[in-house]
Amino acid sequence: MAKVPDTSETLARCICGGCPSFPGSGVLYCAKGKSEHAIVRRGCICPDCSVFSQYSLADGYYCADGAAGEGPE
Repeated sequence: MAKVPDTSETLARCICGGCPSFPGSGVLYCAKGKSEHAIVRRGCICPDCSVFSQYSLADGYYCADGAAGEGPE
């Protein structure tokens, strides 16, 4: 699993805003880390994102658990 770069190119492909668990602000959690807002886990669309496949990510819920490679606290 590669580290996801926090770039405008990666951001342009981010689909966080369409997620049923989206906390209402922020995006690109796989690169930036978890949201400052509470996450109600209503489903995760991370595996549907082209960023997820490009960087061989596993899991999901980066908004709740932190950036790819960080793991839950």
